[in-house]
Amino acid sequence: MTDTIKYSLGALFLIILLFLYNKSSQKTYSINGEPIFTGDNNSVFRILISEDDRTLELVKIDTTWKITQADSFIVKDNQIDKIFNKLLKVKQEMLITSKKEKWERFGVDDSLGRHIQIFDKNDNESIHFIFGNSGQDYQHNYIRENKSNDVYRTNDNVYFLLNCNTTFWGNMPPEPKPEERTEEDIAN
Repeated sequence: MTDTIKYSLGALFLIILLFLYNKSSQKTYSINGEPIFTGDNNSVFRILISEDDRTLELVKIDTTWKITQADSFIVKDNQIDKIFNKLLKVKQEMLITSKKEKWERFGVDDSLGRHIQIFDKNDNESIHFIFGNSGQDYQHNYIRENKSNDVYRTNDNVYFLLNCNTTFWGNMPPEPKPEERTEEDIAN
């Protein structure tokens, strides 16, 4: 074997070792979080979303969701699915601060944040979180549990799902089609 081949194989071996070392050391930096809601989706009977002085209430009656502010609206099933499959599954990744005076900076104080409250069939509050969307990080949100000082960063941006507009959650039912009249009906 020539010296060039020996040096090339040695360099390749060194690069492989460095790659494996880097890969194993990166695993120690992975962030594990826990979803904000770990309960059963079937135990949720009321969802309250609020921001400033606006509030939207979704209530489950039997298996159908209704908007209490616009009871004539038909709730969009895909929006309810997003609550359970995305919003309530968002994870608190990293503790950002535990200082109350920094809440405003992250948009999670009571007046700036968007609130979500989940209630069971006995109207007991299961969770109450406040979401903030301050800063330039559009892939994450900040979140604080109502009775806690701890502010966390989330693993996903779900701020847009905390919308208090009834048209975001539902549609007006389609107007009934006029009945088609046959020639016989017209003659009578």
